[in-house]
Amino acid sequence: MVLVADKPRLHSLSEAELAELGAWRSEHEESLPASVLAVLEQHQALCEGLRGSRHKLSQVLFELRRALGIVAGSERRRQSGNPLGPMAGGDRTRPKSERERLELDAAHLDTLRSWHIKLAKKQGRKVKAIRRKLMKMPVDPGLDEFELSEEETAQCEAEAHEGMARFRLGGGAQPAFESSKEAFMTGAQVTTSEETLVLPAPVNAKRDGKVLDTMVEERERFDFAFEVKRLTLQVEKKVVQGKDGERHVVSASTASVGPRKFEVTWGFLANMVLLVVQYAMPMNRLATLLSTDSKRFSAGGLARMLRYVAHRFAPIYLCLFDSLADSDILSGDDTSCRVTEVTRHLSAKETGEPAPWHGYRNVKAAQEQLERGAKSLAAMLGAELGFEFERRTGDGTKKALHTTTVSGRSEGYDPRSLIVLYRSHLGGFGNLLEMLLRKRSPKCKDLTIQSDLSTVNLVADEELRRRFAIRYAGCASHARRPFALYEDEDPDYCAAILHMFKGLFIDEHGLSLFGRNEQNVRAVRGVDSRAHWNTIKEYAEDMCTRWSPETKLGEGARYIIRNFDKLTAYLDDPRLQLTNNHSERQLRLEKQIEASSLFRTSLEGRFALDIMRTVLQTAVAARAPLQEYVLSVLRASPAAVAASPGLFTPREWAAANTR
Repeated sequence: MVLVADKPRLHSLSEAELAELGAWRSEHEESLPASVLAVLEQHQALCEGLRGSRHKLSQVLFELRRALGIVAGSERRRQSGNPLGPMAGGDRTRPKSERERLELDAAHLDTLRSWHIKLAKKQGRKVKAIRRKLMKMPVDPGLDEFELSEEETAQCEAEAHEGMARFRLGGGAQPAFESSKEAFMTGAQVTTSEETLVLPAPVNAKRDGKVLDTMVEERERFDFAFEVKRLTLQVEKKVVQGKDGERHVVSASTASVGPRKFEVTWGFLANMVLLVVQYAMPMNRLATLLSTDSKRFSAGGLARMLRYVAHRFAPIYLCLFDSLADSDILSGDDTSCRVTEVTRHLSAKETGEPAPWHGYRNVKAAQEQLERGAKSLAAMLGAELGFEFERRTGDGTKKALHTTTVSGRSEGYDPRSLIVLYRSHLGGFGNLLEMLLRKRSPKCKDLTIQSDLSTVNLVADEELRRRFAIRYAGCASHARRPFALYEDEDPDYCAAILHMFKGLFIDEHGLSLFGRNEQNVRAVRGVDSRAHWNTIKEYAEDMCTRWSPETKLGEGARYIIRNFDKLTAYLDDPRLQLTNNHSERQLRLEKQIEASSLFRTSLEGRFALDIMRTVLQTAVAARAPLQEYVLSVLRASPAAVAASPGLFTPREWAAANTR
């Protein structure tokens, strides 16, 4: 048995003992060795910190844990976060006008850029010190080594002011270079009305006296209510005898009120589409909300109504697909989705029965169904877009159901021509791209594709690659994400790289603030953003020597180096964006639908949702009032819409119905 001596117990000093120790140190300060004096000073600072407020103590513990490499689980970064962080100006003066707001935002941007340049220089010195292995010294030199001199600080501020001049070039915004910022859930889509109520003042002549004057003060009140209105249609019918002596019945048409075989109005359908498709309301919840004692709605009944509306808009959907094919720039992404019909078939044991989608699995099969008289949405869309795609490895077809979004402008100079198309299929973004390119005009040879650069998102068809000159552009958010998620594994290098990415987003924020045009976009990106990217590449090369390719940080650093030309392609093309975040935002509603509705029952219902989401999101970009637009198309003749769907696309409708 080994006996271990008990460690001496440490007891805290009282206030009197601390005061006595301080007096003794002051008395013998000149005779004490420098090392002893340093220890006493550190002890005094620690005691003062521990005796401080709870907030101050938590800060001391935080710094201590950070120095020891201990990070609490609650403090670990769980998401990549907003690269810019909070952009509010803190206690800035609230602007009283639009001009004052712009001036304050410009001043804030100047301050932000100056701060970014100073901190970038400090972090650059810190990284160089790590590179020279100076940080392995037994004594931490502190941050004084990395502080800037007054001359360097002034130089940083002058550099920031010089950069501000580049934002002001070009004389204002040009629509062709406006970034996509459409939100799916927009406001003011409900029917609004105004009403004036006169409220006379109660005056009693005997009690209040004589009225000398009357004034009217206007006050506003807003009311909102769910209303289910029951309409009784008295349809007149007449028995008419023709010249041939035969009698027949002539009846008034209800087409102006609502569709045949549905006990609802056109307005009911339009409002239902907005609630279910735009605001992700589950159909069973909506059915419960709309049901009354005299009329009960069911989720199945509402689903049939949605499919009817989707059939009416299907020609417009296919027309938008054709128009999207000729866009100069295409961007997109995909996400997994669930449909009961697909999940049930894939999870069942092999019975030899064909898949529910066997009849429209590819373009040829879907066209054969249409020739036999099929009128389903699945066959209509499958004949143009396909559904089940082969694996690139050659070992069968894909089994994962994805919802893909592809967006682009039919007219590159007009942001209102943006088309956002959704498609659910057993495939991915790359498969839908190839279907688009097969419809692309040979005259539109040059094409830029912006995505996350995954191999499944690239065009693999050799014939299409020979026919068109395809250029790929990457997404800065995708390149940034590993360093934000795993920052605690290499705090110094990750902080330096994230700060450079912050500079890229500051540049784009400034361009949006002053208005994008070709001159200022090229100037800012060519000087400031390119310098940030070169620094990011330099840091990534250093991290490749520190981290294995098997680690997340090593993989992220090599991703930047391997795809550097694609990630920086936007620097030379003012039409491109820094990120592909617009496509990811358009897919965010998929997760909201999945969280509230869990999944869709059938593929037919899923396709109906794709059609209406495409139409509504494209209408948002075209600045078309959603309810008015949907109502107008539903009231139009189905034959007229099918014959000329281009006249009923959101952009064309908005141009013809501008108020």
